[in-house]
Amino acid sequence: MDLGQRQATLHDAEARLAHAEVGVKTADGRLEAAEQLLTTVRHRAAWLTDELHTAELRFADLSGRRAAIRERLQTEWRKSLEDLMETAAPLDADDESLRAEATGLREQLDALGQVNPLAIEEHEEEQKRLELLVSQRADLASAKLSLEQAIREIDTTARDLFLATFVQVRENFRKIFMTLFGGGECDLRLENPDSPLDGDIEIHAAPKGKRTQRIHLLSSGERALVALSLLFGIFLTKPSPFCLLDEVDAPLDDANIGRFVRMLNEFKSNTQFIVITHNPRTTTEAADAVYGVTMQEPGVSSLVSVHLRGSAVEDAITGSLSVSEPLAALSV
Repeated sequence: MDLGQRQATLHDAEARLAHAEVGVKTADGRLEAAEQLLTTVRHRAAWLTDELHTAELRFADLSGRRAAIRERLQTEWRKSLEDLMETAAPLDADDESLRAEATGLREQLDALGQVNPLAIEEHEEEQKRLELLVSQRADLASAKLSLEQAIREIDTTARDLFLATFVQVRENFRKIFMTLFGGGECDLRLENPDSPLDGDIEIHAAPKGKRTQRIHLLSSGERALVALSLLFGIFLTKPSPFCLLDEVDAPLDDANIGRFVRMLNEFKSNTQFIVITHNPRTTTEAADAVYGVTMQEPGVSSLVSVHLRGSAVEDAITGSLSVSEPLAALSV
């Protein structure tokens, strides 16, 4: 083979080599483009996978919320979602206004705070209690009116009885006063004649030779006689079977003691008197029996009784009893 052919062969090989290099470069470009496309596809596939996962999560959340809404509707309305959708009335408002209204209602609910699920039952219980209290209040008001009417009737009856008794005691007081003091003037006066049950009773007395004045301005003996006059005046109005007098004759002089003894003798036929006294005149002139306490030995008290009047004493005086019998009747 000559040089020309070899050169032609070399040129041909170089041409094919250049053509092959161009093919390699073209294949490299296509490979790079394919790799870029593959990378883009992979990125899109990853994004789609994320979107699918997000969609699945949202679907699960919406499914849970839908189930919760179904249960809530079933609990509160006792109806299923399908039944409510069938009976729901169509609204002319658009979605935006409905969403705004729903947002406002939610805000109002949030402002109300936590909802008490037992509020309805508690309201019913409180309503029943209110009805009971209203009924009891009506009963109390009726009872109050009845009590007020009874009080008015009792006050009227008590006022009439008091005034009638007061008039009788007043007259008897005047008579006894005149007897004990041998004259003079006395009176019982109501502090508040318009309301006699609520006011005090004033005692005015004027012994013979003195002007009328209130009882606290009298001497102790005069006050004692005035008190006895009132006591016996009450006895004349409503006699009592029993009366205890504790040293009422202590401030009295001899003349007034005599008047006091006469009053005791006049009243003792209807009333039993127990008189505690240190005055021997009261004992001897008015008492039917005398009981004394003596201490013959230090620290030892003994009771001694003496009957001054009675059938045993009268028989002893007339001599119908033996000497020993009256002694037994007169001593214990």
